[in-house]
Amino acid sequence: MLRSVHVVPTLKNQQALMDNGLTGLYSPTGFKVAWTDYQQFLTLNLTMATVGTEYELKKPFDIVVMSSMKAHESTAFHYASQAHNNHLFFEQLCDSASNRSAPSRTLLAKLESSFGSLDAFRNEFLLAADTLMGQGWVFLVEDKSKRVRIMTCNNDGTPYADGRHHEHDLNGPIDEAAYEFVTNTKQGLQAGDRQFNLPLVCVNVWDHAYIQDFGVNGKADYLEAFWKALNWDVVNARLYSFEK
Repeated sequence: MLRSVHVVPTLKNQQALMDNGLTGLYSPTGFKVAWTDYQQFLTLNLTMATVGTEYELKKPFDIVVMSSMKAHESTAFHYASQAHNNHLFFEQLCDSASNRSAPSRTLLAKLESSFGSLDAFRNEFLLAADTLMGQGWVFLVEDKSKRVRIMTCNNDGTPYADGRHHEHDLNGPIDEAAYEFVTNTKQGLQAGDRQFNLPLVCVNVWDHAYIQDFGVNGKADYLEAFWKALNWDVVNARLYSFEK
């Protein structure tokens, strides 16, 4: 029997989350589906995909970065990226009933510079998540120029690796702007240009993240509930750890 090297991380207050869920966002059953069951699925498959390879003992983040430019390692990349993204999402959540957190002055200044105000960012971020077609993730990232922007990642996209952002869904027709983006990305990679984006906020817009508690038509309500449960203390710490 294969021993699972990659395991589900323990969240802060995990037992309370398992017993009570998160007020307004997850019932205990919804939490079990979106975190416990799905993360177990990802880590088990990541173990099977990496056993006997150089990635076997690596953390999901390291596997994402190391495998992102290797098409033949797409299976390891997929499970590592999904596991890492889902952990980013859940570790930033708190009970909305007692949530008093707010963006730090440094982060607020960045949001105001890029979006005009916190409310404007909120509206643009939730709209990007609500209008993402299919499955994926939406991030607030800080790029190498120290500016913040919204990044939409389809499917198993990651904010870290060029060519793996999946900011455009290429499974169907693409418009001129999307084609230009893909072309510029390809040319940049060929020229050796590399970006690093720090994810600050992450929202999961895969169906399993909300259907249990909000139903098939409940995506917009789920996103509103997510915003109320967003723990800005965690977001502030992510920015601080990168900039210090």
